[in-house]
Amino acid sequence: MLRLILILAGIPAGLATGFLAWLVAGGPGASLDKLTPVEDQLVVLRAPREGGPSLGAMVSIADLAASPLFALTVGPGAVKEPSIAVQGVSVSNGRVAALLVIDGQPPAWVPVGQSREGVTVRSVGPTRVTVDTLVGLKEIGLGASAAASSSTSATQPEVSSTGLDRIPPGFRSPPPPASAPQIQ
Repeated sequence: MLRLILILAGIPAGLATGFLAWLVAGGPGASLDKLTPVEDQLVVLRAPREGGPSLGAMVSIADLAASPLFALTVGPGAVKEPSIAVQGVSVSNGRVAALLVIDGQPPAWVPVGQSREGVTVRSVGPTRVTVDTLVGLKEIGLGASAAASSSTSATQPEVSSTGLDRIPPGFRSPPPPASAPQIQ
């Protein structure tokens, strides 16, 4: 019932608000001459040329379509993940860089934000370096290396000599459900 009263009261309230706005705008003496400058400006505007997007836009669309969203690590056209070793770091006022060995090549200093052989250094700490490759971010310790993952280990589960999947050391089975009968 309250909803019906509010709806019925809303109609005259809306009409009264509109009438007051009309009076404030000038009422019966308001002229449309105020809108002629705006109308003249709108007439000057022209519709864009026919013919669709420019050639530059089509080239960038083609580049975007050619680049994959995700790097493939297995199968045909797979991306080879580089093996990276951190030989040293330089953290000083003037320079923040990492000494990297990428795919067995001679070591080279790579500053933060710079790339070499598809490896971009994101951050350098006193003992760790974070690098970005086509596959993703990696954090590598000083003196350590991040070897390229082989496609066979990524697709094949590790099987023990008995033919069953191995249970990792330290793994505990979950407790039985509360409704399970106790075995004495």
